[in-house]
Amino acid sequence: MSDIHYGGGGAYFSQDEVIKAKKRYELFDTSVIPKIFKDVLNLEVVSFEKPKSWGLPHVIYIVKFNNHRDLVLRANLGPKKPEISLLGEKLITEKASKAGIKTNKIIYVDISRKKYPFDFQIQEKFEGLDPEVVFKGSQKDYDRISFQLGQTTAKMSKITFEKFGRFDEKSALENKLFGTKNQNYDYIVVELIDNLKFISESGYLSIKQTDRIMKVFEQSKDLINIEKGCLVHYDLADHNLRYDPKTFDLQLIFDWESAVSSDALLDLGSCPTWTTLYEREKKLLEGYSSIKKLPDNYQNKSISID
Repeated sequence: MSDIHYGGGGAYFSQDEVIKAKKRYELFDTSVIPKIFKDVLNLEVVSFEKPKSWGLPHVIYIVKFNNHRDLVLRANLGPKKPEISLLGEKLITEKASKAGIKTNKIIYVDISRKKYPFDFQIQEKFEGLDPEVVFKGSQKDYDRISFQLGQTTAKMSKITFEKFGRFDEKSALENKLFGTKNQNYDYIVVELIDNLKFISESGYLSIKQTDRIMKVFEQSKDLINIEKGCLVHYDLADHNLRYDPKTFDLQLIFDWESAVSSDALLDLGSCPTWTTLYEREKKLLEGYSSIKKLPDNYQNKSISID
């Protein structure tokens, strides 16, 4: 079994789709794997195997050949609508790679379902270890990864788009990336009211507190709105990173399904909140600042609600 830990996705699936996805390896007809690689890349498959760990909702196989490096097949079980995000992810990784960002390389995407009843990607297999699963270094080694992650976030902030928010699916079908909101504020508050209502009804916030939070956002509209949206990964958790166990360099980031066009502050603010082995924020900001200055009004935007 390969050491690769290759997860991804699931955040936008319904409960029925999640249940089906949990049985995906039982339902997936593996006889199509050799056919796919023969059709698409004219490669003869020698063998294939599941990775040691994987996330919803995709079937993932590491595929081996005689005269070609290993590749990864990532397929869904055919939700009702084509998974256009698979195509969008390819477009994003291509932009990221051109900007000098170390990321996974997606070779091919098919969401047509003309020959196979599911959508799929073919990616190059990447190396490195998952710091969330295995990390035997020191805090200094971990800080090195956090610093380089900050540098990567700065490079991402230089990739800009028209409009804000999640990327428009129709544009992705035309190999273009555009946001779906005219202002960054429109994206930031898109689910704010419903989420605050849910948190309040669950007993974690009072009505007075939720009203106060809403007022903070409303009063900060001019601060939230920015001239141009940039590439925000929005899921920079350790399980979406790989590092070199010898040098402790950040080898790549992957799983761009949550990516949006917005303010780099979203990555700088959310990244340290994921489960980390050591505090990450300080080194993350140092890494970012080594490439470019922090986003405009960073301190004001970072102020917590008491």
